[in-house]
Amino acid sequence: MTLKGDKFLLLFLLVILLGAFFALRQEAGEDCRAEITVDGELYKRVQLTGHRGREELLVENSRGKNLIIIEEESIRVEEADCPDRICVKTGRLSQPGETTACLPHKLLIEVK
Repeated sequence: MTLKGDKFLLLFLLVILLGAFFALRQEAGEDCRAEITVDGELYKRVQLTGHRGREELLVENSRGKNLIIIEEESIRVEEADCPDRICVKTGRLSQPGETTACLPHKLLIEVK
């Protein structure tokens, strides 16, 4: 036996779930970009959503060199002359919130 209040509660929850679904779907469709900072300053902003092909970017400063590859809708550090090469081992970045850093060269890549 269902009460009138139960039907109202179910309808209310359904509206909340549909709203959340469409909000998350819209957020997922937003453009994705990578921000490359060197020594705390923005070096370059790269649009990842819709990016096709391969682009190479050499970041060189007094601390060393990093070769960054932008390929399709992802970005990665291909080569680095730092001792630990953690930035190279991180691999491809393509989702918001993913980051990689080369601490010896003070390089940071964030996907937003």
